[in-house]
Amino acid sequence: MRHFLTLGAAATLAVAVTVALAPQKPAVAAEYPDKVVQCIVPFGAGGGTDRWARIMSSVGFDVFDKGMRIENRGGAGGTVGWKHMLDKGVDGHSILLASPTPVIAALLEKKPPFDPRKVKIVAYYSIMKPTLVAPKDKPYSSWDGLVKHLKAGGKKVTIGGTITQTLGPASMLSQLGLIDRVILVTYADTGKAVNDFLGGHIDLVTVTTSTAINLAGKANVILNATDLDYPKKAAQALGDVPNARTLGLKPFNPPRFIAMHPDTPDDQVAAMSKKLGEMLKSKPVQNLIGKLGEEIIFRPHDNAAKAYEEVIAESKKHLPLFK
Repeated sequence: MRHFLTLGAAATLAVAVTVALAPQKPAVAAEYPDKVVQCIVPFGAGGGTDRWARIMSSVGFDVFDKGMRIENRGGAGGTVGWKHMLDKGVDGHSILLASPTPVIAALLEKKPPFDPRKVKIVAYYSIMKPTLVAPKDKPYSSWDGLVKHLKAGGKKVTIGGTITQTLGPASMLSQLGLIDRVILVTYADTGKAVNDFLGGHIDLVTVTTSTAINLAGKANVILNATDLDYPKKAAQALGDVPNARTLGLKPFNPPRFIAMHPDTPDDQVAAMSKKLGEMLKSKPVQNLIGKLGEEIIFRPHDNAAKAYEEVIAESKKHLPLFK
């Protein structure tokens, strides 16, 4: 007996065979990541980004099962660490904790070591609050005093810090037409800038919230360059600090973000973003970050990737301040 397939049945079978034989895009394994996550910090040990990384890694085994290892690769405004991440290639297990500092540092180079637009943004994990600190008993020991001093033609003052931190007060002073009255001194990491400030080698220093808390008893905290309020603990320690909103100036709200190699598959980026979100929601991480006076502000990869485009645009706009 002969058996015949109808035209419709034959077509259906052909499609089924084609689909079965076609190469399928591998799905992210349920246990991903299945190796230790390598967290690259493009700054020296002891700085703000390094503290965040080590606090997050404290729950690495709980979230990733395999743990998270910190690797400090500081130098050249964070570009050394960023380049290291790129040179490692696509492995799906290396992440970079960064800020706009290496973005701006790369854009300032005539021949940038990398294109900061070519990267996969995994998430935002906080918004930095560039905080300007001044010595006590100086004409510029308060924000109003600093503005008055510069308008009166007093001696130029030096403001030091990482590129991102320094850009905060620089942007404020630029809006007031006073940027020509200051000298910006950029550092590879906050620790070196603080040491020079305490040693009297620079007049003012711009730091993270947690570092400002540590300096509050020794110096005056005179400006928060964002339009965001400090967390409760920090506000209690720092007192009534003027910010861009209260001064009627345009704020500078630089993000802390997590990135991966630009060729990392999107499904791995999404999975990593989800895991890092779980990490930041854990009570131990929230408690320790709170004790630092910092604040967790999480944005998943889709939202963060769109916002990162604004970081590039803002960074390019402010480049003349450093030339």
